Amino acid sequence: MRTIIALIKKEFLQIFRNKIILELIIMLPVVELIVLVYAANNDMKNISLGIVDRDHTTTSQMIVNRLTASNYFILNDFTTSAKEAFQNLESGKTDIIIEIPEAFEKDIYNNNHPRMAITVNAINGTIAGLASSYAGNILSGYAAELGVTLAQGETITQRSIKITSSNWFNPNLDYKSLMLPGVLAILITIMSIMLSALNIVREKEMGTIEQLNVTPISKLQFIIGKLFPFLIVGIFQLTLGLLVSVFLYNLGIQGSILLLYGVVSVYLLAVLGIGFLISTVSDNQVQAMFITLFFMIIFVLLSGLFTSTDSMPVWAQKINIINPTAYLVDIIRRVVLKGATFADIKSQFTAIVILGVCVNSLMFWRYKKIS
Repeated sequence: MRTIIALIKKEFLQIFRNKIILELIIMLPVVELIVLVYAANNDMKNISLGIVDRDHTTTSQMIVNRLTASNYFILNDFTTSAKEAFQNLESGKTDIIIEIPEAFEKDIYNNNHPRMAITVNAINGTIAGLASSYAGNILSGYAAELGVTLAQGETITQRSIKITSSNWFNPNLDYKSLMLPGVLAILITIMSIMLSALNIVREKEMGTIEQLNVTPISKLQFIIGKLFPFLIVGIFQLTLGLLVSVFLYNLGIQGSILLLYGVVSVYLLAVLGIGFLISTVSDNQVQAMFITLFFMIIFVLLSGLFTSTDSMPVWAQKINIINPTAYLVDIIRRVVLKGATFADIKSQFTAIVILGVCVNSLMFWRYKKIS
């Protein structure tokens, strides 16, 4: 036991001596949570709007007012020329064009099946889909008030139905509340794998690993002494990230903090094993960095941070079976936002444990203590 404690002290001394690593451990979670949460945001606002109004009536003006009164659209082009409007769309000045034809108001009141065209720049599929949806909802709402369905040109004569909706777990539909737990999971993963992988390889480059190999320290003692300090670093970063989330973003943690720390501790054992495994196949820090980057790109893109895993292709969902980050993102969101208990996350936790056992077994077999 004294040997393990001595190794742990040695690792902590190395961490505290390296000021750059120490600053990254403290500053990276804070900076990334501030930047990424606002940058990775699917709440579209300030969509550039172009209007082609050939009707010039009260109704067409009301439609323009409805669109610009929302927080989604900014009117950047108002013309009667469709050619000019499409030139602005092609040049990128506008993202969406609403075309109101002549006699539009007249057709509404004469029940002559009024039509309206929406053209969207679909180079960016996300902006195109959301812009079209936002505009369609606004126009449909106004059409309902007029007693007209713009899409079909049919008169509505039935009584209106009042619908009361409620949003569970994220009442204000705040996208930051969705992103915060996921970004925190990604940060923990990146730092843990990177630190554990580079630490061993750095000792290889400096030659100190050979000095440790000729000592009577067992393989298990060496691995525990190397990985335990980074387990503590990961827990520290989780704590720092939660404090930033609560005090800066006013995020309410609905579930058990102890459950969260317990799950993350087990998860850290799994990803630290991945980092150590990378170090056993790397001869220098450059190799370790590239291998880590390769795995992290896959882990992050398939984690469900940006898009739901359920909407991914079947082959991607199959790969996610061995992606520990996808399980952690899901668990943290469930515990923080929904107040999930252990019974609710048992399957994800079991998957992390299985992956951790497999990875650490492979790592233990792969590492050779050769003098």
